[in-house]
Amino acid sequence: MSKLNSYERVMLCFEGRKPDRVPVFPMVREWCSRQAGFSFLETMTNVEKYVYAQLYCAKKFGYDCVWDLHGVHAESEAMGSKISYGEGKSPTVEKPAISNYDQDLKTLNLLDPHKDGRLPQILQGIERLKELCDREIPVIGYVQGPFRHAAMLRGTEMLLREVYKDKNNVRKLLEIALDSLIVWGTAVAHAGADIVMISDPVSSGDMVSPKLYKEWSLPYTKRLCQAIKKSGVKVFMHICGDTMDRLEMLAETEVEGLSLDSKVDFAVAREKLGPDYLLIGNVDPIDPLLFGSPEQVFEHCKKVIVQAGLEGHLILSAGCQVPEETPAPNLEAMMKAAQEFLFY
Repeated sequence: MSKLNSYERVMLCFEGRKPDRVPVFPMVREWCSRQAGFSFLETMTNVEKYVYAQLYCAKKFGYDCVWDLHGVHAESEAMGSKISYGEGKSPTVEKPAISNYDQDLKTLNLLDPHKDGRLPQILQGIERLKELCDREIPVIGYVQGPFRHAAMLRGTEMLLREVYKDKNNVRKLLEIALDSLIVWGTAVAHAGADIVMISDPVSSGDMVSPKLYKEWSLPYTKRLCQAIKKSGVKVFMHICGDTMDRLEMLAETEVEGLSLDSKVDFAVAREKLGPDYLLIGNVDPIDPLLFGSPEQVFEHCKKVIVQAGLEGHLILSAGCQVPEETPAPNLEAMMKAAQEFLFY
């Protein structure tokens, strides 16, 4: 029988101490909406429905967190990028805010968390989740990484060309992106998030080389992390794709843990980052989580725990967003695997 509640269990992990069992952080957004009987578009526009879906699933399935309305490019939308929404697909940037540096950079203002776009709704959701979960279940807030935010404001392909061809303007854009994210991250913390996740898939090894990561992402992400931590929250980073060639650099950002994709070998990650570094992940969200059986999910999760979590310092999670259609018994199998490894 568990001795700790979810908040206590998770905070021990972030403090470098051993909890009673491996915590579980499934990255769930649309999945929760479906489980609660809503469409995702309903929960994107209704704070109480979103909060209900998050709390309903955390209570029903027994995992150890609730999430804000994350990953919908809200920061970039608030600064002028046009976002495309649709049932059954993730929000995407349809038209970036910056089409011409000379014309658009001078008019690109910092976001206002309490007025612009979807940001006030997200803060309201965090406040409501905190009110309902305070010191029982940790509330996770979401902030884009500066390099990703810049890509969502300019367009990913354009930005990746311009780190070679137009460095001065890219640096100007990154400074604005960083300043806006410090404002947003501080607002997320003050709204009640216990933990902030910085998300930066554009910094993946599938997107940029280690050299480009070190020059264009690492220093800005480090400054963002340092600023957000001044609000008293814990910070971890999620990176999609293969990051085997930059694990040590990711840790240099001073985040307290890394959430890594299923492409990463957790045994190698543990060896590179050391026995006491907090790893989060890295169950494959497609196979077995979406298409596998509960038995396959259970065995897969046990393998992850054995690779990186026998001494603690692991939070079991999917390597990326849990697909909406994932069978509920497969999430239950994640919990069952975590409950097999009791530390005391």
